[in-house]
Amino acid sequence: MSVVGWQSVAEPSGRYPACHCSVITELDTGDILVGYYAGSGEARPDAAWVMTRRRPGERTFGPLSVVADTDGKPEGNGVLHQNADGTLYCVYGTMHGRLIGKAGPGVRWRTCDLRMKRSDDRGFTWSDVRVIDERWGNVPRCKPIRLHNGDLLFGVEYDDGNSRIWRSGNSGSSWEMCGCIFGSQNQHPALVERSDGSVLALLRPCGGQGRILQSVSADGGRRWSPATLTVLVSPFAGLDAVRLRDGRFVVIYNSNPSARNPLTIAISEDEGRSWPVTRDLVMGEGQFHYPAMIQDREGRLQMTFTNNRRTIDHVVVELEWLEGSGKALRWEGGQRKRD
Repeated sequence: MSVVGWQSVAEPSGRYPACHCSVITELDTGDILVGYYAGSGEARPDAAWVMTRRRPGERTFGPLSVVADTDGKPEGNGVLHQNADGTLYCVYGTMHGRLIGKAGPGVRWRTCDLRMKRSDDRGFTWSDVRVIDERWGNVPRCKPIRLHNGDLLFGVEYDDGNSRIWRSGNSGSSWEMCGCIFGSQNQHPALVERSDGSVLALLRPCGGQGRILQSVSADGGRRWSPATLTVLVSPFAGLDAVRLRDGRFVVIYNSNPSARNPLTIAISEDEGRSWPVTRDLVMGEGQFHYPAMIQDREGRLQMTFTNNRRTIDHVVVELEWLEGSGKALRWEGGQRKRD
């Protein structure tokens, strides 16, 4: 089946009984880092942004470490990026408004600022916090990408229902908001650069559309085409995408218009213009959602996702799995099962 492994990165604990919204990155040392928020629940005052590490040759992840834990305020989504000199950045949001009540202005996710920390020792210690944007409404989700011109881009869900794009021209030490994706309401851009230098954004639907949206920028993320529907069915849930070194685009998402199950992978051989190949990765009891994905230095796909809000699970597959056959991984009776 070419599935190399499937495991949780950490088990629930008294301090961290619930978790969600992971990201994954590979450092220049070969260490795999997985970060996410964890605590008593989403948007709870004790929610911290935590991280775990798996070193080359090790089979399991190490203990959780705390990257950010603002007293009395929940940490939200975050992203990780390492630049060429080894400096590691974590960009994330902290909630400042009401935590209870109907979603809307001044409540939970609509009250996130945008801030960052840096690490000069590959994530073992972190700097003091630096605020990027004090305005409420920024919610990062998918990893930054480096364009051929050297710029870094990442996208955020934004307060008005139109995603924003942030750009860095200095490898992540500072950021500016450079673009906005109008059209059908959208969130959480997953960005991939095409061979012609244009950037494709695959977008979480947030207006009941029932399908992943897309937008394209031809000028490095400053101007974007209106968000329109793709053929990929999806609920109101996160996704991620990556450009493989062989040129194919891969997206991981929930291929169900009304549920976060199954977790599915789709493949494009024409840089996101069509998605003829799909394959379920995980199905079973509950929800498997908010995935993150990278291609590692050995060419394999490494993915993380939330398993029923109790664990962040980590799956590694060889590329041959993408167009293989066989059943999906299954979560049944609290057990990870595979053929």
